Amino acid sequence: MGFLLLLFTGCEDINDHEKFQKPEWLNGKLYTAISSQEYLSLFSECLQLAGYDTILDVSGAWTVMAPTNGAVERYLADHQYSSVEEIPSWELNKLVKSHIIQNPWTLEQLKTSGQNGWRDENAADWHDYSFKFQTIFQNPDQKYWIKSVGGRDRIVMDSTRADRYKIVKTDSRKYAPLFYDAYFGIHGISGSDYSYYFDRPYEPGYSYFAGARVLKADLFAENGFLHVIDRVTKPLQNAEEILETAENGESYHSFLEMVYWHYPIFKANDKATFAQASARYGGFVDTLWNLSFSGLENTSDDDLLFDIQAERIWEEPGNVTDEVTRLKHKGLVAPTDPGFNAFIDEILTSGLGYPHWTDIKSLPRDIVDIIILQHFSPEALYPSSDEYQRIFQEPGRFQQNESDIIRKEFGSNCTFIGVDSYTPDRAFTSVTGPVFCRPKYSWFRLALQYSDLLNAISTIENELCFFPILDDGLRSDSSLLLNWLNQGTHQYIFLEYDVFMHSLAYVSPWELANRLLNHFGTSVPNGSANKEFIRTLRGNYIIWNNADNTVRGTRPSTKRYNGLIEATNHPEPMPFPIGNSRNYGIRYWFNFDQTGMDEMLSGYPEFYRLLIQSGLINQVRNNEDYFTIFVPSDAALDAYNADTLTTNELRPFLERHFVEGNLIFTDNKVASGSYNTLNNTPLQIETEPDVIRILDASGLPVAVLQENENRTNRMISSGSMVTAVVHEIDTVLSH
Repeated sequence: MGFLLLLFTGCEDINDHEKFQKPEWLNGKLYTAISSQEYLSLFSECLQLAGYDTILDVSGAWTVMAPTNGAVERYLADHQYSSVEEIPSWELNKLVKSHIIQNPWTLEQLKTSGQNGWRDENAADWHDYSFKFQTIFQNPDQKYWIKSVGGRDRIVMDSTRADRYKIVKTDSRKYAPLFYDAYFGIHGISGSDYSYYFDRPYEPGYSYFAGARVLKADLFAENGFLHVIDRVTKPLQNAEEILETAENGESYHSFLEMVYWHYPIFKANDKATFAQASARYGGFVDTLWNLSFSGLENTSDDDLLFDIQAERIWEEPGNVTDEVTRLKHKGLVAPTDPGFNAFIDEILTSGLGYPHWTDIKSLPRDIVDIIILQHFSPEALYPSSDEYQRIFQEPGRFQQNESDIIRKEFGSNCTFIGVDSYTPDRAFTSVTGPVFCRPKYSWFRLALQYSDLLNAISTIENELCFFPILDDGLRSDSSLLLNWLNQGTHQYIFLEYDVFMHSLAYVSPWELANRLLNHFGTSVPNGSANKEFIRTLRGNYIIWNNADNTVRGTRPSTKRYNGLIEATNHPEPMPFPIGNSRNYGIRYWFNFDQTGMDEMLSGYPEFYRLLIQSGLINQVRNNEDYFTIFVPSDAALDAYNADTLTTNELRPFLERHFVEGNLIFTDNKVASGSYNTLNNTPLQIETEPDVIRILDASGLPVAVLQENENRTNRMISSGSMVTAVVHEIDTVLSH
């Protein structure tokens, strides 16, 4: 009997037992839970129309960010829909999926997750602060039109110019951000940074799902959690989608075209290709490809900081590549077509008739990198961030006008800022501009980058003159030879021919920098004097002879740098819109004497003897200041009986011939005036083109110096810099 009772008991429906009854507080699975809330009825209708009512109530585990009826009504009004039924099915499908996060998360779990699990209370590293979470919306695989040029597949935007197409496998579902106080704190950003992109105030203590505030959290369902939000959040666009999208008539086509042409790297994805349904049954399928712009796909190119089309973000700490999508975000600034095209047509290419690059497709990679790479930021661009300030607020090579910002968008893989005018990198608009825009000066252009001078020189605000050498000139005398180590990775060195060793020698970046700095003058010639003396950035002087239109260093130019065969440079002006600076093409390097104080002054025996006798030579030899030295001839010193002066008289007498703190040449570049001498007495000097006059107290000339190659403008160097200039006079300066 007991056995039969047990048997009958076993035949009862187990669900009839009270312990297995569904509690009253449990509202079923997610769709049922949503549909039971009247204030979510419009979103419930969206789920039903998109077919996700059954999905959310049948299988899987999810987190749903459900917008209120008021939020849906606002969306309908903004897009001029009278009801949910009017939303196109493709749009509705994207909207619904972008509000559903993979896996069930409470709000607290979302805010305390990190790269490797849950965050503890004392975590103080960005790896511990996730802020993006994978939704169930995924873009379809993307078709790109391809043209092969130079052994590389380029993306073209016009299918009629393509050779073929490639279909790229979409790497991931889209991610959506969750903002909360702790995340802002660890990254040093504020509520105003959030408002910059989402056009609403951020209230501390609340959490925000993209542009929506979480009103109610942790509504429990059998297969996940429901969080109520106050706005409909559209699927975030990645950088490529933003660049492709024209809002309010704006277009970023030209910028995207340059990226497409120069940066794509394709790699066949065999696993995805053969996983296609038709392939499993032996049918024909397109090969699926991975696309990278960031150089992480088995390449060491200096490429973009992130893949513009990818939802996932990768970092390279050390030699390990990690996915950090949930933790990190990138930044992008892009110009609209009018501003960018003006730069391309009026400065970069041959649109105005200058012998520049033919078009953007002919640009060498280093030029493209200078143009493109600075638009990409390793971090999200918030107004309080260093990268934002570098681009929009701090002076530098690449600075955009903050008032030109017309679009701000928080994308799925980056923050995006669009500007409607464009300020090119100063490499193209400063004194270096002609070299960076003319193909025939490519070696000098690469030398500026190799020697790490570009940033310093291109950001100098004062007027400069630059004397670059044509590639043909460098090649013909083997004075500087470009040697590619790997063109694919843009690695190169420079060599020169050593005439004494009859072999090629390595030119270090430091040595090359010193040469190049001597080809930049810190003023421009004005043609007023017979000879003009232009100080270089290295501290030497270039001598411009207006009489025969030649230019040289302090000693004649030669074939090869510091060579044996003298050569003459006739500067050729290079017209280019670069403000007050000037460029002049030459054929040979400038050479410079390194004549020290003792070596120079020993050429004036009596004056030098008196300097030693007085002990003044030690002072001027070791003084780091500049001097203009007026050296009396031996005859003048003899006539004055200088050798009869006492020790106390001799030193002040000699000091009066040293003007301290100025280099005064005969080119009228230093103004007339009173100048202090070493004995702290003033010396009245009058300057004109090719003439220096030294005046007495009544304004009458004591000495008149006409420009003379053998007697005036003789330079003394300390190290590699000119620190003094010597003029011989036929009198003494006694008072």
